[in-house]
Amino acid sequence: MLEREGKRKRFGRATPREREVLKLVLLGFTNKDIAVALGISDYTARDHVSALLRKNDVRNRAQLMALHVPVPRIKTLSVPLHLTDCFIEAHEDNNQSTEHEDCTTTEY
Repeated sequence: MLEREGKRKRFGRATPREREVLKLVLLGFTNKDIAVALGISDYTARDHVSALLRKNDVRNRAQLMALHVPVPRIKTLSVPLHLTDCFIEAHEDNNQSTEHEDCTTTEY
C-alpha cells in the first residue's frame, strides 16, 4: 500500500508534458520518436525523460518502466503450464518413469 502511495506522489510531481512523455516511454518510444510524436526537439524530449528519471529516483528507462507498469498477479493453477513444472518419479522395479499425476491431464 505504501508503495502505491509513493508511486502516486512521484507521478503527481510530474508536469502534464512529462506525463505525456511517460506514456510514450512506457510504450517503448525513443527520444527521437517522442520528439516527433509531440512536435518538440530531440533535446527537449531528452530533458523531459531525464526529469522523469530524476523525479522517480531511477537511473534508466527500464527502472522507470518497472516502477510504473503493474505486475500481473500470479494465479495458482491445478495443472502445470509447462512440462518442466512436473517432476518425474522413477520406479526401481522396472526402470520405467511415470509423470506426477498432475502432469497427466491435458485439459486446460
